[in-house]
Amino acid sequence: MRHLALILLVSFGAFWFQLGKLGFIDPDEPFYALTAREMVQSGDWITPQIFGKPQFEKPIFYYWFPAAAFKFLGESEFAGRLPTAIAATILSILTYFMGRTLFNRRAALIAALFMTTGIELMVMGRLMLTDIPLTIFASASIYCYWLALKRPEKRDFWIFWHLTASAMAVLTKGPIGSLIPLFTSLSFTCIWGKPFLLRGKGFWWGAGVYAVVVVPWYLTMIVMHGWPFIDEFFIRDNWLRFLRAEHPANNHMWYYPGVFLLGSIPWLPGALLAWRELFRRQHGDEPLLFVQCWFWANLLFLTAAASKLPSYGFYLFVPFALMLGRGIDVLIAGGYRSKVTQWVLLIAAALQAGAAFVAPFVPTAKPFTGTIITLGVLMTAALVFLALRQYRAWIGATSAAGVAFIVYALGFNATEIERVSSVKPIAREMVKAQKEGEPLMAGKFAVRGIIFYTHQPVSVIANNSHPFWADHPLEIVGSNKSLNRYLDKHGSALVTMRKPEWAKYQNHDAFEVREINEWFGENLFIRGYSDDTQPKRPEQAKQP
Repeated sequence: MRHLALILLVSFGAFWFQLGKLGFIDPDEPFYALTAREMVQSGDWITPQIFGKPQFEKPIFYYWFPAAAFKFLGESEFAGRLPTAIAATILSILTYFMGRTLFNRRAALIAALFMTTGIELMVMGRLMLTDIPLTIFASASIYCYWLALKRPEKRDFWIFWHLTASAMAVLTKGPIGSLIPLFTSLSFTCIWGKPFLLRGKGFWWGAGVYAVVVVPWYLTMIVMHGWPFIDEFFIRDNWLRFLRAEHPANNHMWYYPGVFLLGSIPWLPGALLAWRELFRRQHGDEPLLFVQCWFWANLLFLTAAASKLPSYGFYLFVPFALMLGRGIDVLIAGGYRSKVTQWVLLIAAALQAGAAFVAPFVPTAKPFTGTIITLGVLMTAALVFLALRQYRAWIGATSAAGVAFIVYALGFNATEIERVSSVKPIAREMVKAQKEGEPLMAGKFAVRGIIFYTHQPVSVIANNSHPFWADHPLEIVGSNKSLNRYLDKHGSALVTMRKPEWAKYQNHDAFEVREINEWFGENLFIRGYSDDTQPKRPEQAKQP
C-alpha cells in the first residue's frame, strides 16, 4: 500500500497539477478537441467527425471520453485532458503490478516512478491523445498472456482477458492494438521455444468477446460509409503510414533509440541500464526473456514503419521501464559490475545535469531559465548520490527532478510555454483585431487550433493543394493566384502561419506582416488586402 500511495502522490504532481493551465498543443490536441466538440454538438456518438464531415483517422473508443467530459464538465482544456491524466495514473499502477509479478517489488516501484516522472512520460500524460489508452490495453493484454503462461491452472481465464484487452486496444487505435501482443507472444514462442497459448476454451471464449467488442463499430462504419472509411482508415492511416514517411526526417533506424534516451531524462543513467538489460542473454531467466521479446519484436516493427513519431513508440516505454527497474534493482543489490559501467552512468548523469545549466544560454530557452535550473539542481543532487552509491537517494532525487520540472514550469512559466506551444493566444489576437466580416486564414499547422478557439470557419493557406495527410473539408488557398482571388473576394483577411509556410508568399505586396515571436518562435501575424482595398503605406512590408 505504501508503494501505491507513493505512486499516486507522484502522479498528482506529474499528471494532474495545473492540468488545464495550457491551451491545447498544436496540431494534434485541437484535432481531438474539435472531434469531441462536434460529437457533443451533433449528438452522433458513432461516427467521429471534424469540420462537419466524418473523419476516420482513429476508432471511436477514445473519443467517447473527452466528448463525455465536454458534455458534463464543460468545454475546457482540463475536461479534454482528464481522460488522459486518469489513464496515465492507471498505467503507472499497472506497470507496478507487472514489475512486481515479473521481478520484485523494488524493481516494480522504480519502473512505476520512471513511468510517472520521465520527461516524455509526463508530457504524454497531459496531452489529449490516444497513445496512453492504447498502451494500457496492449500492456494489459501482454500481462495477461504472461499470467496464462505462468499459471497453467488458470490459463483459460487469463487468455480470455488477454484477448479482451487486445480487442479494447483495437477499438482504441486500430490493428496495432492486436499486433503489439501478437508480436510479443509469437517472438517468445519462436525464439525461446515456449508454448503458444492461443488455444483451448479460453481462446474461443476470448475470440467471441473480441468479435463482440471489435466487429460492431467497424462493421457499422463500413455499412454507413463504405469505401471512404476502408480507404482512409485501413489503407491511408494504417497501411500507407507503414509504407510512406509522413515525416521523412524522422525515418531512420536510430530514431526510436534516441526517443527512449532523451525521453527518459532525468533517468538517463537508468535508461542506459535498461539498454544493458535489453541486450543481456540469460536463458534461464524467463521474465527477462519475455520482456526482451516484448520490446525487440515491436521495436523492429516500428523501425520498419516509414512514419515515425515519438508518440508512435510510446507503448514500448512500458517494457523499457521494466528493464530500467530491473537494471537499477540489480545495481542496488550487487553494485557496479565494472568500473566502465560506473563511469558510463556517472558521465550520463553529469551530461544531463550539465545540459540543464547550459540550456538557459540558448536564446529561445531564456524565458524558462528558472524551470531548467530547478531541474539541473535536482539532477546534480542525483549525480552526487549516484557517485556516493546512495542509490535510494538517487532514485528519490531523480523522481523529484521530474515532478519539480513540471510543477515549476506550470507554476511560473505557463504563459511562456503556452506562447510557444499553443495558438490559443494568437486566436485571441485574431479575434481582437478582426474587422466585421473579415475572414480568418491559417497555415496547416495552426488551422485546427484557430478554428477551435475562435469558433469560426478558417481557410487554409498552404504551399500545396493537399497540405494534410488526410484531406479535410476546408477551403485551401494554395497559390498566389488563388490568394489574389481570395483577397479580391473578401477585401482583406487575417492570416497566421509559421515562417517556413510564409516563404511562398513573402514577396506578395498586399500584406502587412507583424512578427510576434510566439508559437515555436516562428509565427507571423498578417493582414492581407486586395488591390482595391490595400491602404497607402510609406513602404511595403519587408520579409521578416
